[in-house]
Amino acid sequence: MISSILLAVDDSKHSLRAAEVVRQITEHTTAAVVVLHVHEVSIGRWGRLRIDDSSEDEFASAITAELRAAGILATTEIREVNYHGVARAILLAADDLDSDFIVVGSQGRSDVGSGALGSVSHKVLHTSQRPVLIVPCG
Repeated sequence: MISSILLAVDDSKHSLRAAEVVRQITEHTTAAVVVLHVHEVSIGRWGRLRIDDSSEDEFASAITAELRAAGILATTEIREVNYHGVARAILLAADDLDSDFIVVGSQGRSDVGSGALGSVSHKVLHTSQRPVLIVPCG
């Protein structure tokens, strides 16, 4: 039985589609959903520079609110990692939260395209010890 789902989001239509799939999966269960957003930080000469902006925190909170409105137990978690560490942060969060599986949205690139571009969903899929559901946009 599924008791906990980790939904990793960024501010994209792919994440909206993944959230919709999670809502459909969980609306008739007691599974809890953690909506995770990971901030990338670059450390340089002038200190720490955040790669994304705070509107992505609001995006994650809005998804959490929509899930709650549908009667789903949902919380938001925000984490921060060094540049190019998002996939690893998602996997660590899944371990920390003991999630049954991970859900991420995808742009739908092929394995070759994803590997060359370093897709987060591709890295999560190929390095996770937990089940991963990749939701294509479309």
